[in-house]
Amino acid sequence: MAPFPSQLVNTANISSYFSSFPVRSCELDALPTIQQALNDTIYSCTAPGSKERKKAEYRHTNPAGNLFGLSFALCEADRLGYVGKLIEFLCIVDDVMEDLPFGEACIEHAILRQALYESYDDDQYGGRAVGKMKSYLRELRVELANLNDPCTPLLLKTLDTSLRDRDSDDSEFQTLAEYIPYRKTNFDYDFVCQLVRWAMNISPEVQENLLVQSYEHAVGVIVGLTNDYFSWEMERQQPTDRIRNAVPVLMKEHSVSEVQAKSMLKEIIIREERRARELKSEIMNQTEESDQMKRYVTEMELFAAGYSFWCATCPRYHRLQEE
Repeated sequence: MAPFPSQLVNTANISSYFSSFPVRSCELDALPTIQQALNDTIYSCTAPGSKERKKAEYRHTNPAGNLFGLSFALCEADRLGYVGKLIEFLCIVDDVMEDLPFGEACIEHAILRQALYESYDDDQYGGRAVGKMKSYLRELRVELANLNDPCTPLLLKTLDTSLRDRDSDDSEFQTLAEYIPYRKTNFDYDFVCQLVRWAMNISPEVQENLLVQSYEHAVGVIVGLTNDYFSWEMERQQPTDRIRNAVPVLMKEHSVSEVQAKSMLKEIIIREERRARELKSEIMNQTEESDQMKRYVTEMELFAAGYSFWCATCPRYHRLQEE
């Protein structure tokens, strides 16, 4: 099925958006599909009046554009809803787990992962915090399996790995080079790439191309560090035993102030964008590369652009939510 129609977004008047990537949105036609996916996920995974529900609803109050419409314009129309469900689910998981001590979060992740295995379907134990999410993930697994897509098992396997690894390291990172692999993992980035390929009906073989792997890495660095850049003001005030953000890592690594670290981080993101543009150009100019590969690379640029634009404009990162 073809993607929803999309339109270029005018970013010229958004001073906080510093990316060089063009932004497109399919929100105009796709919003009913996206909204239904969000409603299904938020109301299934959170309790009325809970902090997690308030956070989820606030996440989607951005007047500049919907996160999923901005980020996944080339995903097929009949799969965009699943993209919204799975990523919103992971956002809610993140909101819940960040409030738990590290050891408890690891246990809760393990309980949640049981929903991805049929052998645990009779186990109704929901741990301390993941009962609703576990039930929802189990139902979603069954729904996805019923699509009879041969790529769905790989998608669910990648999700399982992501849930296993996303919050499994309580190290204090000393350098940005040490931190970046963790940041991509904590962002569920491998799963996001697999989800995009699945939602675009892209052959798994595309990811075996070395240029594509380099390009994916560059985009992963961009989106992970962009999140850190814009979310720092919110994260620095959160009561948690583990702050995971590039700003304090750079402060420690280079013995600089918070303001200097944010400036450095912005320059690193801009530099990584230049590298991504060079890699994309190389891929696009190779005539022997498949149309699937070129479409995928184009969507990943739109993902980085849309996500960066959303981070630059969303109330979540620019106007702290009242409890």
